[in-house]
Amino acid sequence: MLSASSRRFRCHRAAELFKPPLGPDPFPFRIQKSPPLPDPNNRPSFTTVTSSINDTHPSSESQQETLVTQILSTIENAPTLLQSLHNKRIFLTPKSFNRVLISAAQSNHLYLVTQIFKLAVASKIQPLNSNCYLTVAKAFAKASDGVVELLSFTEHDGNKQVKDRNFTPDIYTYNTVLEILGRAGRTGEMQGVFGEMKEAGIDPDLVSYNTVINHVRKFGEVDMCLLYFKEMCEKGVQPDLLTYTTVIDGLGRSGDIEESLKLFGEMKERRIRPSLYLYRAVISNLKKMGKVEMAASFMEEMNSCGSSLANRKWNKCE
Repeated sequence: MLSASSRRFRCHRAAELFKPPLGPDPFPFRIQKSPPLPDPNNRPSFTTVTSSINDTHPSSESQQETLVTQILSTIENAPTLLQSLHNKRIFLTPKSFNRVLISAAQSNHLYLVTQIFKLAVASKIQPLNSNCYLTVAKAFAKASDGVVELLSFTEHDGNKQVKDRNFTPDIYTYNTVLEILGRAGRTGEMQGVFGEMKEAGIDPDLVSYNTVINHVRKFGEVDMCLLYFKEMCEKGVQPDLLTYTTVIDGLGRSGDIEESLKLFGEMKERRIRPSLYLYRAVISNLKKMGKVEMAASFMEEMNSCGSSLANRKWNKCE
């Protein structure tokens, strides 16, 4: 049984890109070609801005705003500027630091996001909150290849410094980590994090269950889909159209048409409108099983529903 301190950050492995490099960066990026960081011999300075700041954590809002404004005005130089502040024992508040992370993420420079975050963790003083971790995780989740690159960091021993911070991820961070692991095909680790999340006393919500169910379905783990589906119902988390779509389609693809149709009927009894995508999935699965007449019946039903079908984008499992 893992101790509470061991569980706390093991589950947050998808944000564990924190071990500061010794010498050349041991984690070279291959996601995109980012412009090189500024020449250290030509780095911007905070001399004027910080000359009147003596506190380790400037408490004045105007001081914080001044520092953040200068960093955001030249976001590509953020690592250099932040290091300059740290050398003077000056640190941003978590809110201000997250603004810098968001700006770096919006510039689509994942390498920049990584370097900024590494600086914070390496300092052991720069305060961070759950929003900072979430910003980093989301920045990687948005990139098509960023998921694999982010997860490569987790295979290195870089989590001790994070554990020392005694940081507890919240439900939003957990859900982001689950999605990242699922998208990378690491469903075993994803399910492990899901279990650790519950052990940590954080109850999974609809997003948590939908994420896990959707990704295990992709790998044909229909039994696990049903297990999580039953669990969420027992826990009082009501499945929505996306949940039903994922499980019904998974059952149909696996050949369990009977259970698939049973859930389809249950969904309608709960007054959840089927989507066009779900009807087509059911019809396709029926045809594959040679149930042509039943497929034709569902086709008729689908056409008669017309505009009453739910066809919003998020109703489609991907």
